[in-house]
Amino acid sequence: MGELLILGLVLSLIYSEITGISPGGIIVPAYFAIYINDPYKIISTLVTSLICVIIVRRLSNHTILYGKRKFTIYIIIGILLKIFVAYFAFDNLFMFYNLSMTIGYLIPGILGLQIEKQGALQTLSSLGIVTLLIHLTSLIIWS
Repeated sequence: MGELLILGLVLSLIYSEITGISPGGIIVPAYFAIYINDPYKIISTLVTSLICVIIVRRLSNHTILYGKRKFTIYIIIGILLKIFVAYFAFDNLFMFYNLSMTIGYLIPGILGLQIEKQGALQTLSSLGIVTLLIHLTSLIIWS
Protein backbone atom coordinates (compact mmCIF):
# COMPACT_ATOMS: atom_id res chain seq x y z
CA MET A 1 0.00 0.00 0.00
CA GLY A 2 2.88 2.38 0.72
CA GLU A 3 4.20 1.95 -2.78
CA LEU A 4 0.79 2.80 -4.22
CA LEU A 5 0.62 5.97 -2.13
CA ILE A 6 4.05 7.07 -3.36
CA LEU A 7 3.07 6.29 -6.96
CA GLY A 8 -0.14 8.27 -6.42
CA LEU A 9 1.73 11.27 -5.04
CA VAL A 10 4.13 11.29 -7.98
CA LEU A 11 1.42 10.93 -10.64
CA SER A 12 -0.81 13.53 -8.94
CA LEU A 13 2.06 15.99 -8.83
CA ILE A 14 2.98 15.39 -12.47
CA TYR A 15 -0.66 15.78 -13.54
CA SER A 16 -1.14 19.01 -11.60
CA GLU A 17 2.14 20.45 -12.92
CA ILE A 18 1.22 19.66 -16.54
CA THR A 19 -2.43 20.73 -16.43
CA GLY A 20 -2.50 23.27 -13.62
CA ILE A 21 -5.49 21.42 -12.14
CA SER A 22 -5.35 19.65 -8.79
CA PRO A 23 -6.94 16.20 -8.97
CA GLY A 24 -8.76 16.70 -5.69
CA GLY A 25 -5.63 17.18 -3.64
CA ILE A 26 -2.31 15.46 -4.08
CA ILE A 27 -3.11 12.42 -1.92
CA VAL A 28 -6.80 11.89 -2.77
CA PRO A 29 -6.31 10.02 -6.10
CA ALA A 30 -4.00 7.51 -4.42
CA TYR A 31 -6.65 6.65 -1.86
CA PHE A 32 -9.29 6.40 -4.56
CA ALA A 33 -6.99 4.00 -6.43
CA ILE A 34 -6.61 1.88 -3.30
CA TYR A 35 -10.40 1.59 -3.01
CA ILE A 36 -11.13 1.35 -6.74
CA ASN A 37 -12.79 -2.05 -6.20
CA ASP A 38 -15.15 -0.62 -3.57
CA PRO A 39 -17.49 1.75 -5.47
CA TYR A 40 -19.67 2.23 -2.36
CA LYS A 41 -16.81 3.94 -0.52
CA ILE A 42 -15.94 6.04 -3.55
CA ILE A 43 -19.53 7.20 -4.04
CA SER A 44 -19.97 7.84 -0.31
CA THR A 45 -16.79 9.92 -0.26
CA LEU A 46 -17.89 11.95 -3.29
CA VAL A 47 -21.35 12.61 -1.83
CA THR A 48 -19.88 13.57 1.54
CA SER A 49 -17.47 15.96 -0.18
CA LEU A 50 -20.27 17.63 -2.13
CA ILE A 51 -22.35 18.02 1.04
CA CYS A 52 -19.29 19.59 2.71
CA VAL A 53 -19.13 22.15 -0.10
CA ILE A 54 -22.79 23.06 0.34
CA ILE A 55 -22.47 23.43 4.13
CA VAL A 56 -19.26 25.48 3.98
CA ARG A 57 -20.72 27.78 1.33
CA ARG A 58 -23.70 28.43 3.58
CA LEU A 59 -21.43 29.01 6.57
CA SER A 60 -19.36 31.45 4.48
CA ASN A 61 -22.42 33.67 4.18
CA HIS A 62 -22.40 34.19 7.95
CA THR A 63 -18.73 34.10 8.91
CA ILE A 64 -15.33 34.85 7.44
CA LEU A 65 -13.73 31.65 6.19
CA TYR A 66 -10.43 31.54 4.34
CA GLY A 67 -7.08 29.75 4.44
CA LYS A 68 -6.40 27.40 7.33
CA ARG A 69 -9.71 28.21 8.97
CA LYS A 70 -11.66 27.15 5.88
CA PHE A 71 -9.58 23.99 5.45
CA THR A 72 -10.15 23.08 9.11
CA ILE A 73 -13.90 23.63 8.76
CA TYR A 74 -13.95 21.31 5.72
CA ILE A 75 -12.13 18.58 7.65
CA ILE A 76 -14.37 18.94 10.72
CA ILE A 77 -17.58 18.91 8.67
CA GLY A 78 -16.40 15.85 6.74
CA ILE A 79 -15.74 13.98 9.98
CA LEU A 80 -19.04 15.07 11.51
CA LEU A 81 -20.98 14.01 8.42
CA LYS A 82 -19.32 10.62 8.52
CA ILE A 83 -20.24 10.14 12.17
CA PHE A 84 -23.75 11.57 11.73
CA VAL A 85 -24.66 9.25 8.86
CA ALA A 86 -23.15 6.23 10.59
CA TYR A 87 -24.96 6.92 13.85
CA PHE A 88 -28.40 7.96 12.63
CA ALA A 89 -28.76 6.08 9.35
CA PHE A 90 -27.18 2.78 10.35
CA ASP A 91 -27.99 2.66 14.07
CA ASN A 92 -25.39 2.97 16.76
CA LEU A 93 -25.00 -0.83 17.07
CA PHE A 94 -23.06 -0.89 13.82
CA MET A 95 -21.42 2.49 14.20
CA PHE A 96 -17.82 1.32 14.23
CA TYR A 97 -18.32 -0.81 11.12
CA ASN A 98 -20.19 1.91 9.25
CA LEU A 99 -17.66 4.61 10.13
CA SER A 100 -15.65 3.09 7.34
CA MET A 101 -18.27 4.08 4.75
CA THR A 102 -16.09 6.85 3.31
CA ILE A 103 -12.43 6.76 2.43
CA GLY A 104 -10.62 7.99 5.52
CA TYR A 105 -11.56 10.90 7.74
CA LEU A 106 -9.70 13.67 5.92
CA ILE A 107 -10.33 12.77 2.27
CA PRO A 108 -13.93 14.16 2.04
CA GLY A 109 -12.80 17.52 3.46
CA ILE A 110 -9.73 17.75 1.23
CA LEU A 111 -11.77 16.86 -1.84
CA GLY A 112 -14.55 19.29 -0.87
CA LEU A 113 -12.09 22.17 -0.59
CA GLN A 114 -10.67 21.40 -4.03
CA ILE A 115 -14.16 21.18 -5.53
CA GLU A 116 -14.93 24.62 -4.16
CA LYS A 117 -11.67 26.10 -5.45
CA GLN A 118 -11.70 24.63 -8.96
CA GLY A 119 -15.27 23.59 -9.63
CA ALA A 120 -16.82 20.14 -9.51
CA LEU A 121 -16.34 19.21 -13.16
CA GLN A 122 -12.62 20.02 -13.33
CA THR A 123 -11.82 18.48 -9.97
CA LEU A 124 -13.83 15.28 -10.34
CA SER A 125 -12.77 14.63 -13.94
CA SER A 126 -9.12 15.16 -12.98
CA LEU A 127 -9.60 12.90 -9.98
CA GLY A 128 -11.01 10.17 -12.22
CA ILE A 129 -8.19 10.46 -14.75
CA VAL A 130 -5.40 10.37 -12.16
CA THR A 131 -7.07 7.55 -10.19
CA LEU A 132 -7.24 5.43 -13.34
CA LEU A 133 -3.64 6.30 -14.23
CA ILE A 134 -2.50 5.21 -10.77
CA HIS A 135 -4.49 2.00 -10.95
CA LEU A 136 -3.30 1.09 -14.46
CA THR A 137 0.31 1.95 -13.65
CA SER A 138 0.19 -0.17 -10.52
CA LEU A 139 -1.23 -3.08 -12.52
CA ILE A 140 1.61 -2.81 -15.03
CA ILE A 141 4.35 -2.47 -12.43
CA TRP A 142 3.20 -4.93 -9.75
CA SER A 143 1.44 -7.66 -11.69
